[in-house]
Amino acid sequence: MDEIQSITVGVGVHPRTGEPDVGSLRAARQAAWVARQTGATVTLLTAAWAEDSSGPLELSDAAKDELDSLALMVTADGATAEIEVVEEYPWLAIVRRALEGKADLVVVGKRSQPDGGRRRVGSTAVKVLRKCPVPVWLVQPGHDLLHRHVLATTDLSAVSRRAIDAAAWIAARSEGELHVLHAWNLKARQQRAAAELTEEEYAQHVEAARAHAQTDLEHEVAGLDIDPTLHLERGDAHVEILKEVEEEQPDLLVMGSLSRGGRPGFQVGTIAERVLDQIDGSILAFKPGDFVCPVPAD
Repeated sequence: MDEIQSITVGVGVHPRTGEPDVGSLRAARQAAWVARQTGATVTLLTAAWAEDSSGPLELSDAAKDELDSLALMVTADGATAEIEVVEEYPWLAIVRRALEGKADLVVVGKRSQPDGGRRRVGSTAVKVLRKCPVPVWLVQPGHDLLHRHVLATTDLSAVSRRAIDAAAWIAARSEGELHVLHAWNLKARQQRAAAELTEEEYAQHVEAARAHAQTDLEHEVAGLDIDPTLHLERGDAHVEILKEVEEEQPDLLVMGSLSRGGRPGFQVGTIAERVLDQIDGSILAFKPGDFVCPVPAD
């Protein structure tokens, strides 16, 4: 996280009053918190675009005043803020900023309340999460920005290690706790081999696999600046993540295995798609190094 130099915040404003929505306000303050630690510049980006997607519209004077006030709030929080108004789909403008190297981190707000379909993440935020090549932080509007309990999930991949490092960075600067979850299970070939074992042999087989997973997890968190609490659970990853979130109630869930099993730009991966709308709290999501953004830079 120390390498972050530019942060883009997606700001949604009310079409009549020009007031930023609650999620945008909290996202701006979260961005300011990161910027204060790293020296990054915060860009408040809003789209002068009709809600019915019919095209660009004139940003009201009230909206401009509200954006100025939001920039002053970010400055008061100890960060440098600038405003950018674009005339295109907001998610597209955000993704293009990242592609152009103008954003190392994107921060957007979640819904204050689930919509009628119980979606906790709005359509713009989902598009950004699916398509943006840089880390995306979805901020829960009710969060007070104190990260007392940070939960990182890992599948032991390179991108998961990036997620763990980020989670450790956030927890350490918040004087909070870091928890790391790894869900494991017997691989298909192990299950086939276990089919002919006795009950005692099968128990030994499972214990050996569990011990191997424990060793891998301990190796994964070696060298962190903060001592994590490790959670090793046998089962499907999305099930174990939801169980852990329900039990631990973390302030922030950090995920690093978002592209596997999904179509880049259309899904964030099987695991993330299954948990995204079932988690109330904030989520920080990383893309793997070989992620290919479906949006052209120009």
